[in-house]
Amino acid sequence: MEQYLVFRLANEHYGLSVNNIENIEKIMPITRVPHTKEYVKGVINLRGEIVPVIDLREKIDVEKEAFSEETRILIVNWKGEFKVGLIIDEVLDVVYLTKEDFDQATRDRNEFKFSIAKYNGLLINIINLEDVLFEKAEEV
Repeated sequence: MEQYLVFRLANEHYGLSVNNIENIEKIMPITRVPHTKEYVKGVINLRGEIVPVIDLREKIDVEKEAFSEETRILIVNWKGEFKVGLIIDEVLDVVYLTKEDFDQATRDRNEFKFSIAKYNGLLINIINLEDVLFEKAEEV
């Protein structure tokens, strides 16, 4: 059994292991960094630490929407090596999922593959953080 943070992007539900999440912040001023990919919104100053911020909608190609009062930045920590902020639409819940909650099917969106979990009638797209943080190498 593992805990997952369930959140919304557009009208879809996504999940991320809480083991990867350091904290959740309200949207704050983001300083744009020139010559970065479109989904990299810039950097934030998080209590004296500079953290890059990715718009998860743009990264995984979900319909764009303006920020709202519910918009949050998930601060994730990759194996203690670095932190990244992920902009999401709304935090919904923290749930426990077991192996039995996961469907055999997977879902593809662009280059991303999501595991599918079922919880209380919801279908939750479980995000592989490595896919979001690292670009896939081009095949030659």
